[in-house]
Amino acid sequence: MSTILIFIILIVVISIIHFVKDSTNENIKVKNEGGIRTKYSKLINNFIDPDSGMRIVEETDTYICIAMSNTSGQIAFHFQHTFGSINVTMKMNNIFLGKHKLEWDFPENMSQEAMITKIETETRQYMDSVASKLQ
Repeated sequence: MSTILIFIILIVVISIIHFVKDSTNENIKVKNEGGIRTKYSKLINNFIDPDSGMRIVEETDTYICIAMSNTSGQIAFHFQHTFGSINVTMKMNNIFLGKHKLEWDFPENMSQEAMITKIETETRQYMDSVASKLQ
């Protein structure tokens, strides 16, 4: 019984070591490419809009959050680079529309223009659906 437990613990430890190593290598790769803001500049700059209040509120080499808030609520876009992909999450909390969350995963080599189109199209469709339920 104890041999099986030791074997299981050994497998878990080896798995954790491999994950940490792969994660570190991926972070170094993105950092060497200029960080997430440089690597995904078209995608990220599309969401920065000083006129609307959308601005960078948090940034690391592999993560960036662009957000704005006003009296009716907040909206934030989170961009996270992970193992060969970019994860985008939109979170909105609005006093009239409630809380909403949309997520996308794109391969890192996908056209950033295609990413933008998909995000904007699906967000528009989702918000149209939400608004139609209020009528």
